[in-house]
Amino acid sequence: MDWNIIQLQVENIYNKLNISFTPFFLEAVQLFNKKGCRKVLDIGCGYGKHSIYLAENDFSVTSIDTNVQALEWLKEYIEKKYINNITVMRADMNHLPFEDSCFDAVICTSVLHHQCLKQIQNSISEIQRVLKQGGYFLFDILSIEDDSYGVGQEIEPNTFVGSREGEEDVPHHYTDIEELNKLLKDFSEMKIQKNQYHIVIDSENEIISRVFDVLAY
Repeated sequence: MDWNIIQLQVENIYNKLNISFTPFFLEAVQLFNKKGCRKVLDIGCGYGKHSIYLAENDFSVTSIDTNVQALEWLKEYIEKKYINNITVMRADMNHLPFEDSCFDAVICTSVLHHQCLKQIQNSISEIQRVLKQGGYFLFDILSIEDDSYGVGQEIEPNTFVGSREGEEDVPHHYTDIEELNKLLKDFSEMKIQKNQYHIVIDSENEIISRVFDVLAY
């Protein structure tokens, strides 16, 4: 399977400089609509780029993160814009404060790999618990073919601290197709894309990131 090369821009999205939406995410939203998914959990929502987009497309969104500053900004934004279909909560993806089978879809973008493997396994188990039967799980995770693999201190196999600029203190776990299949063994179907994102910062600066974009069912 070859890498799909996709160019993304850094642009103003909902009053914040952010990376443009990926085609994989936008296609998943269309699928959610087609399948009648209405209730979505956004894990590691940050300043809420995906949450706001989903809310604007008539989904009921629960947005969680551990970053209090980002959550406060999101609360102020949705209040100013009179967005009433986003619920903002501080919560950890390893201890989701929700009942079983309560979401039609869960999204987790650029977050899941910021853990060691055992934590990733636990997060996926929690996500599966809160998903309804037939629900969708959309996420991305770094590939071992990413250029930052092997940089920094290896704290366990394929997990490094100090491997990516701006996130030096955060663990980054890198994976492959074989491990992904094991992690998602309890899902009945999955779509995996190998995407090489070229993130254009400005005319002279570009970041390349190789990730697996995954939609599990």
